[in-house]
Amino acid sequence: MNFTDTLIFIGTFIGMFSVPLIRLSQYIKAHTRNAHIQTAMDWAGQAVSYVAGTGVSSDQNKTQAIATLTARIKANGLAKNFTDAQITAYIDQAIALANKEVK
Repeated sequence: MNFTDTLIFIGTFIGMFSVPLIRLSQYIKAHTRNAHIQTAMDWAGQAVSYVAGTGVSSDQNKTQAIATLTARIKANGLAKNFTDAQITAYIDQAIALANKEVK
């Protein structure tokens, strides 16, 4: 096998396996992101439940729940994965879910 044949072989090998490896990488990233979102949603529900029992007003509950969730996300090293708007949206969803369960 000469140098040209070796290059063709390596190029073919890379070509055959690059697409599956890229797809696998994309799947792993999506799966990880989904796991982070699910974790944040679970924590948001916990934050809303915790704050709801404090007896403060609704706006204060939401602000405190956002602060609680933000602190928990930062403490677990996930802060780079979420924006403030996303955290607020998760708290809003958790509040809506809690209100739905009460009714």
